[in-house]
Amino acid sequence: MVLPSLPRRSDSIALDEDAFRATALALRRDGFAAVPGLFSRDEVRDVERLLDRALLEAEHTPAALPFLVRYPRRGEVAEDAGPGRGLGGWDQIELNHAAALAPALLETAVFQGCTALARRLAGRVSRSFDHVIYKGARNQTATPWHQDAAFALWRASRPRQLHFWIPLQDVTPESGCMTFLAGSHLGPLVRHRRVLRSSGQPGQEARPDPAGSISCPLPVGGLTIHTPTTLHRAGRNESALPRKAWIIQYGPLGSARLAVKRLAGALPVPLAGESTRLE
Repeated sequence: MVLPSLPRRSDSIALDEDAFRATALALRRDGFAAVPGLFSRDEVRDVERLLDRALLEAEHTPAALPFLVRYPRRGEVAEDAGPGRGLGGWDQIELNHAAALAPALLETAVFQGCTALARRLAGRVSRSFDHVIYKGARNQTATPWHQDAAFALWRASRPRQLHFWIPLQDVTPESGCMTFLAGSHLGPLVRHRRVLRSSGQPGQEARPDPAGSISCPLPVGGLTIHTPTTLHRAGRNESALPRKAWIIQYGPLGSARLAVKRLAGALPVPLAGESTRLE
C-alpha cells in the first residue's frame, strides 16, 4: 500500500509533528504503526462503558443478534460478571457495526481523535466498518494470522484504507496484543485457507513464516494502525482479566458504503434507548 503525501496538519490530535511523521513512515515502510498515549484513561473508559452496555443489550435484542458473534467456552468457565469479566460464559464475543448500534460512540473523544488522525494520514476518508472483540479471561480463542483484504470481495490493496485497533486496557503479549509481520503489505495477498471457527462463522487463516514478527504491547490510551494487506494476528488472552478492543476501519467513501448498507437493510438500527445521529 502506498500512502499519499502528508496532508495539512490537524491540531485536533495530540501527536506532535515528529511522532506523526514517524507514524506515517512506519505505515509506508512496515504496513503498521503503534501509537501510544493518544487518549486519557477516562476517554477510553467512556468507550468501554458504551460498548459494555451495547453488548449486554444486543444479547437481548433479536434484531441485533445477527451482528453478535459468540465463541463457546471450552473447559473451565471464568467467573461470570457480565461483559466486563466472564463474558456471560462465552470465550469470546464480537459485535459488528458497534457504532451503528450505539451511535454515542461517534461522539467520543476516541472516535473523533481516530477520525482526525486517519484523515491526517490518508486524506478524505471516513468510517467504513467497525467492530468489537472481547476476549474473556484465560481465553482459548486466538485470532489467526490473516490479511483483512482476504475477507473482502475485492482482494487487493486499497490505497488510503487504514484500520485502527484500540485496546480498552493495557495490552501485552500475554493478554493478546497485536502482532504484525513488517513489510508484508508490500507483497501480494498470501494464500488463505477457509476455516470454520468455533463461533460457527467462516474465517480465513494464513500460515506465513512468523520469524521476525513484531508484537505491540501498549498502555491504555494507545492504538495500532495497519493496512488491509498487512499480515497480523492476536494470541489468546492468557491473563486473569478480559481483553477488550474496538476496531475502526477507514477508507474513501466509507460513509457512502455505510449509507448503501443502511438502505439495503444490512446495517443494524440503534439499540433501544440510543439516539440516532446523522453521519
